[in-house]
Amino acid sequence: MVKAARGNRKEMIQKILSEIEGRLQEAGIPCRVSGREKHLYSIYCKMVLKEQRFHSIMDIYAFRVIVNDSDTCYRVLGQMHSLYKPRPGRVKDYIAIPKANGYQSLHTSMIGPHGVPVEVQIRTEDMDQMAEMGVAAHWAYKEHGETTHYRANTRPALDAKPAGAATECR
Repeated sequence: MVKAARGNRKEMIQKILSEIEGRLQEAGIPCRVSGREKHLYSIYCKMVLKEQRFHSIMDIYAFRVIVNDSDTCYRVLGQMHSLYKPRPGRVKDYIAIPKANGYQSLHTSMIGPHGVPVEVQIRTEDMDQMAEMGVAAHWAYKEHGETTHYRANTRPALDAKPAGAATECR
């Protein structure tokens, strides 16, 4: 079942990426788009932790669209919903209602080509900086205009697994 769902994943990612970029270019929306396939172990962990079946995992193919401002985030959301059919109840507006930790983004899950579930996160550069590097990096970026030092020195420490940490899902 998993193998069938994965299919030609690189081709699928490229197809969806091209369709998203093409749609946004036609709409005159400057942006940066990236995409990835969720790793099998991450899918397994999500299934275990959230007690979900494989077919209910909506972010096997996930894409991120980075734009210049919040208003454009909502324009992109509209374009995504005209490109692919949105899944009812699967749109989250963390821009209007940020998470407690300050995270902001629009999330939508849709039915992509060949019925493949596709998740898109839409955010500004500032929102992306905050989501990827945290408040301290966002502050450093605003203060100094770059986070190279932070990424090189701090991120590896944050990503490191504590000695003796289990490799099981948490």
